[in-house]
Amino acid sequence: MESSQSLVDAYLERAIDEFDTNHLSTRLIRRLAEDFPGLFLTAALRYLKTNEQSNALRFLTTVAIRQEAMFEYLTSPDASSRENAVNLFSRFLEIDPSFDVKLAERLPNRRESNLSDALDSVHSTRALDILDQTSRGRRLLPIVGHLPSYRDTRISGKATLFVGRRIQNPSWTKKQLVQADQRVRANAVESLWGLDSPAAVSLLEDCVDDINNRVLGNSLLGLHLLGRSEVERRVFGLAEAGKYQFRSTAAWILGKMSGDECVQRLTVLVKDDHPQVRSTALRSLIEIRRAVARTPEAIASRAAKANAEAAAKAVENALHAIQPESLEKQVDVRLDGAAFGAGYTVVARRGR
Repeated sequence: MESSQSLVDAYLERAIDEFDTNHLSTRLIRRLAEDFPGLFLTAALRYLKTNEQSNALRFLTTVAIRQEAMFEYLTSPDASSRENAVNLFSRFLEIDPSFDVKLAERLPNRRESNLSDALDSVHSTRALDILDQTSRGRRLLPIVGHLPSYRDTRISGKATLFVGRRIQNPSWTKKQLVQADQRVRANAVESLWGLDSPAAVSLLEDCVDDINNRVLGNSLLGLHLLGRSEVERRVFGLAEAGKYQFRSTAAWILGKMSGDECVQRLTVLVKDDHPQVRSTALRSLIEIRRAVARTPEAIASRAAKANAEAAAKAVENALHAIQPESLEKQVDVRLDGAAFGAGYTVVARRGR
């Protein structure tokens, strides 16, 4: 099997390399897909997981998305990370704008008449997650609109978030809050994030005292996103709650809120008695650090530093290229980091 995979890899590599110059390349790619579907898919994914674009990869994508096993691979949490799956799916959408519909049709339908062909619980959950990240608007609601009430709570939880985000209706959300499954209830609240209406705000405020930590947490973060200043005080109090689940939720919200005070509170929670609280607090601190690193100020600072180092190196190389007798061995290079955009000054002392 390993030698067969190596052969398919080699043939596909050659077909891609010669795609623009050898008209037989398209035939070879199709033949590999027909004769060795499993091996072909493994080989093709090595190229399709990248962000590269070319005529060869566009053609490879059109062939790969027709493979039956692609739906299973794409929706398997064991096959790739969520981010990689979303990126791969986005590539497919560029080639086939109806691919989101095709994936949605692999979910259990309203009459459950397709269960023999539908994705299982784990794969359906990942499929809904991918579709939530990539498919805009309400075009899929007729296909998945029944799933918030589906008997499988994994599927119903993800479907509640998908549908709720697209309708953003407080009345609909309120109906979901009577569900027994806490994931459904929490995701129903999350679906209201960003909706600044009296009904939405009222519903979020009603949920800040919910007995479930996820429902409570999502309502507090929803209010924070709407600029409600009183949320910070509530979250700080939650960080000192008796139940570890609520302290963990507080650590999660603090990571979303950021700020110096939040960092201080997270520093305390990293030393919490419960491992879940410590783990959540650590992830939040890492998230804040990454967010700070992406700010325009941080990016500009790194760019200035990189430019300064590059310029210093360039000057050093240029001076080395000059005849030794024209300059003294000791050369000073002065770079002003704050005003580096204007250039740099080289001060060279000639030998006596």
